[in-house]
Amino acid sequence: MRIDLHNHTNHSDGVLTPKELLDRAIKNNVDIFALTDHDSVFGCDEIYELAKDTNVKVIKGMELSTTYKGESVHIICLFKGNVVPDIIRDFSVDMLNKRKERAIKMIEKIRDIYNVNVDVKELLEDGEIITRANMYRHILKHNNISESDASFMVSTESKGYIQSTKLSVEDGLILAKSGGCITIFAHPCLVKEAYVEEILAYGFDGIEARYPSIKNDELKYRELAKKYNLFISAGSDCHGDKTHADIGTCTLDEYEFEIIKNKLQIKELI
Repeated sequence: MRIDLHNHTNHSDGVLTPKELLDRAIKNNVDIFALTDHDSVFGCDEIYELAKDTNVKVIKGMELSTTYKGESVHIICLFKGNVVPDIIRDFSVDMLNKRKERAIKMIEKIRDIYNVNVDVKELLEDGEIITRANMYRHILKHNNISESDASFMVSTESKGYIQSTKLSVEDGLILAKSGGCITIFAHPCLVKEAYVEEILAYGFDGIEARYPSIKNDELKYRELAKKYNLFISAGSDCHGDKTHADIGTCTLDEYEFEIIKNKLQIKELI
C-alpha cells in the first residue's frame, strides 16, 4: 500500500484539477492520498466524490500557512472523520478574499514597476487561492521574458512584493486544534534548522520526515519524531508542474500509516 499525505490542485497553487490529480494518483499506483491545498478546502469535497468511483481513497486536508521569526512554516491539517470543520471552512473563505485582494494589488504593482503585461481578471480565474506561483505563471504566459526574471518579480526581493496574510505558528496550531485537526509539520527541511525544534515545541501530532528534498536526512527527522512523540508522515508536495515532485514520489506503507489512520477515524480507511 502507498499513502501520500501532501498534494495540491488548482484550488491553490497547483496546476492540476482535482480530477487530474486523482487520475495521476491512479496512474502512479497511489492507494490513499491527502488533498492539502494552501489555506483552501474548496477542492476537498469535489475530489472526495470523484474518488468514490475508483479504488483510491482520499483524505480531506489543508496546508496552513504560518510564520515563525520571519520563516515560512507550513502545517498540514488532516480532518478527522473526513469532515471539513466549520471553523476551517470559514478560515478558508476569509483567506480566499484576502489572497484575492493581495493578488490584485501585487500584480498591478509588478505591472507598473516592471512594465509587464497582465490580465487581472484572467489571473483571478487561475485558482481559488491566488499565490505567487499563479502570478509567476501568469507573467510568463503574457510576456516574452525568462523564467528567472518572472521568478524574481514575484519574489520577496522584488519591489512589487506584498506580504500575504499569515498566522503565527502558535495561532495556526490553535486554529487547527480548535477544529480537531491532525497536525503535521510540513517539510521541516525548508525551515532554518535552528528553528525546527523551537517550532516543534508548540505541539504537533506528526512531522513530514519523508519529502522529496529531505533525501539522506530522514533519520534526523525520525529522531526528532521520537524526541517529541510524533508520528512520521510522508508527502510528495505534488503541484503537477516540473518544479515539484509527482504524486507518489514519497509515501508511507500501511504499517507506517496505522497510527495516523487511528487518529483520523475515517470509516472507509478502517
